[in-house]
Amino acid sequence: MGTWGSGPFDSDTAEDFLDELERYPAPQRLEAVERTFRAAIAADGSSSSSVLPEEVVAAAAVVAANVPAGHSLAWNEEYPSITEWLAKPIAPALASSAIQALESAVPADGWFWRSWVDADERVEAQAAIDTLRSVLRPPSGGYSR
Repeated sequence: MGTWGSGPFDSDTAEDFLDELERYPAPQRLEAVERTFRAAIAADGSSSSSVLPEEVVAAAAVVAANVPAGHSLAWNEEYPSITEWLAKPIAPALASSAIQALESAVPADGWFWRSWVDADERVEAQAAIDTLRSVLRPPSGGYSR
């Protein structure tokens, strides 16, 4: 089916990524998420990257769901246990890597944005990514649980 919505988990690619993460214990999930971020940052928007933008967005949403401000994100309902997928507290460096990976994988002029056929859905996707960035910005003093 491809992509059916504008949320971070609303594509086959994101669902496959989450299915893979769900099979891992928390330490391996963290490693997979960090690996995804490193690959996206290293690729710096290259279309030949080994990691797809949808995977980066899904990984960032997993991290966001595990910080206190992200527990009530609407898309967490699809995966109720997602808020427990990573050990707490989330390191500010991980959240920072998530933001940097988002900037690399979904740059303003990148193909991810041009791939949206419906302008309204593009706006909704932008709002979802903006929400991720906002939730991932650590409060002064870092995250606590």
